[in-house]
Amino acid sequence: MLTSKSVVYREGFLTKINPLLKITFTMITVSIAFALRDLLAASVLVGVLLLLLLLSVRIKIKILLLAILGLILFTALATWTLGDFLAAMINSLRLLAILLPTPLLSATTLPADLVKALQAIRLPAFLVLGIMLTWRFLPIIYQEAQRIIEANQLRGVDLSRQPQLWFNSLFVPLIFRIVTYADDVTVGLETRGYDPNSHRTLAKPLQWRLGDTLFTVGGVLLLVIVGWLQWQS
Repeated sequence: MLTSKSVVYREGFLTKINPLLKITFTMITVSIAFALRDLLAASVLVGVLLLLLLLSVRIKIKILLLAILGLILFTALATWTLGDFLAAMINSLRLLAILLPTPLLSATTLPADLVKALQAIRLPAFLVLGIMLTWRFLPIIYQEAQRIIEANQLRGVDLSRQPQLWFNSLFVPLIFRIVTYADDVTVGLETRGYDPNSHRTLAKPLQWRLGDTLFTVGGVLLLVIVGWLQWQS
């Protein structure tokens, strides 16, 4: 189980699904979300995505409340701009349908599984390494930002109320931490004799399982229902 200050990742049904299937599902879902114009179709898609996210990720109440508040503010602004509450609701649901698949994918895909998936589609080794390191260090960067914010609070600096200090008190030390991590990773790869062109074997290669079949059937059924609701109206 991987923990952070905002979410707690836990192994579940989606964690065991083939990463290539989840990546494909994410790309198709986001593409369809851009075309949504029907309230019921958008509601069905967002409802399923929210259910999967809540079952896969334990989100802290504070983060959930902030997300709900942001959605309410976005809907209110869209209603004021468009002058149509129904259109504003559709835009809000479409935004959720676009945003939700990516955190759902990242929260249910371990770095090792992502590497296996990228190697299975024959991506160059240097590209696989870059994606893996980016994937791995995103939560670390978030944790470093939290530590910097807490350190400023101990010094009496509240960055939430002093945005003029963000550059010197947050971004500059965060950049230095990122550079330090990059140097540490580079030294670690060199001292371990890492060669991107060397042949690699997998102790547990990707295999098609029953869960993958169920996920595929469920995903196709969901997209068919959403498409039918969207284009039959």
